[in-house]
Amino acid sequence: MNLFKRYLNPLLVSAGLLAMAALAGCGGGDQGRDPILGLPAATLASLAVTPATATVAIGAGQQFTAIATYSDGSTQDVSAKAAWTSATPASATVNVATGMSTSIAAGTSSIAAAFGGKSASAVLTVTPATLLSIAVTPQNPTVPVAATRQLAVRATYSDGSSVNVTSGSSFVSVTPASATVASGGLVTGLAFGTSIMNASFNGKTASTTVTVPAATIVSIAVTPATASIAVGAQQQFIATATYSDSSNSIITGGANWMSGTVANASVLNTGVATGIAVGTSSITATAGGQSGSALLTVTAVALPPVLNPIILGRAAPFGVLAGTSITNNSGGTTLITGDVGAPSQTVDPTQAAGFTNYKSGAILAGAMTDLQAAITDGNSRTCDVSFAGGIDLGGQTFGPGVYCYAGAISITGTLTLNGPGVYIFRTALTLDSTANAIVALNNGATADNVSWLPVGPTTLAANSVFKGNILGQSAAITVGDNTTLLNGRVLTAAAVTLRNNQITK
Repeated sequence: MNLFKRYLNPLLVSAGLLAMAALAGCGGGDQGRDPILGLPAATLASLAVTPATATVAIGAGQQFTAIATYSDGSTQDVSAKAAWTSATPASATVNVATGMSTSIAAGTSSIAAAFGGKSASAVLTVTPATLLSIAVTPQNPTVPVAATRQLAVRATYSDGSSVNVTSGSSFVSVTPASATVASGGLVTGLAFGTSIMNASFNGKTASTTVTVPAATIVSIAVTPATASIAVGAQQQFIATATYSDSSNSIITGGANWMSGTVANASVLNTGVATGIAVGTSSITATAGGQSGSALLTVTAVALPPVLNPIILGRAAPFGVLAGTSITNNSGGTTLITGDVGAPSQTVDPTQAAGFTNYKSGAILAGAMTDLQAAITDGNSRTCDVSFAGGIDLGGQTFGPGVYCYAGAISITGTLTLNGPGVYIFRTALTLDSTANAIVALNNGATADNVSWLPVGPTTLAANSVFKGNILGQSAAITVGDNTTLLNGRVLTAAAVTLRNNQITK
């Protein structure tokens, strides 16, 4: 037994020393001889970075690892000892001490590690940000019967950005008997209960629970209680509901609106009433079994004794005048019966015989000067009808006068101008007509006495029949395909776009 121990102990000691030598050889790239056994120490043979290639979205991270291989075949993770660099930090950065990369922008970058005189690298590809999730706000809203509440959807991306995507989301009400949701996310309370509203966007979903309280509508007030407008003008009415729990809510958009005398005034389901003819009408809002009304008086349009026409001066001979450029389609059927003027023209419009196209000179400059004077004159006229909103003139008949609107003017269908005299239509926003819209002149109304003065751009849709002079102070005018201005002019200090148009001054 003693003899066995005598020979065994030296063997165990030798094995331990060999193990210590191996560990010493793995600790770095040192060369020389082992201090205990006198054997050569293992040296650093190569360095590798893993993964060799990686793909992440903007905002995401990727951990790289540096593996050292030694001359004795052993390996060691030296990520925390290596020095890390990114060749393209605009696309991706890397923590110099850990090898953790962060993606910045779409592109590629070489991620390199250096250790013990060796270096290695990997390729990181950064793709555009990906959609991580969406959220619906507000969460768990309360919407009374007949009231509305707008939902919003925000998307969160891998780069940390957050975007409102409500308009591109689809909405579904799980319990439409309690509350419905429109395509744009507008919720309407219908009856007591709850409903989960689901929103979807690019494969992601989120939801919110809408509660319709048990309180019922006990009364509805329509304001203003009395209002007076002229023929052709508009009045916004507001419906406010009082509930059984004494709470109040504006339900204008959720109420049913009715005009008691449609011959005198009409009303939309938005609560906007329009004067049709002289007289009175009761404007009523109904919701939740309750109704409320207001009285609307429609008066005649007061006309001035004499309204002088707007004088165009040196701009009068022009059918089309643009302060910057005219864009006309090549090979089209545009025909201008009148002079044409603009310093830049892509394709010169075809003109009837006897008229001139001016691209520079005193005549063009004088016409532009007199156009601005005519616009100043038109804007100085006293308004016979003044309305704080916009209006659709389609389907209506107007007598001579100055009509002023703070909102946009649109024409859907046929607008009739009835009787001799001067017509001036002013808008602080845009002038637009829909496809196939018509401006008709009856009983002595003439196009030379009709002036349109928009502050914003004018867009006449395809196949329209327009009458009168469009005077643009500093905004573009676009005339749609096959639209005609028989007895009318297109005059602006900005740009004009034409396409297969017939314009006769």
